[in-house]
Amino acid sequence: MRIWIVVVLAGIGTYLIRASGILIFQNEDRIPPLVRRALRMIGPATMGAIVGNALFLDQGAWRPFGAWHIAALVAVAAAVWKRNLALTMLAGAAAFAVLLLTVY
Repeated sequence: MRIWIVVVLAGIGTYLIRASGILIFQNEDRIPPLVRRALRMIGPATMGAIVGNALFLDQGAWRPFGAWHIAALVAVAAAVWKRNLALTMLAGAAAFAVLLLTVY
């Protein structure tokens, strides 16, 4: 029962934090340009952290060079070549699947 109290309180807390941002900055023009620029970078920075962690670490230990790294290189090449997020993810996933099927 105690875990549900923690879950509900955490949910209420995150809701209040999000709502406070909306209430404080109702008018987008009131957000300083520096903060607006920084907020635009949160998504890419989060994705970079997730990908970097998955690419280099495996359960807290360094991941040996393999299919993950080659698929990441294919995805980077697709991103530089086409500048299309969907194509980048598809190329990386396809390369990873092909490498797993052929190597293992």
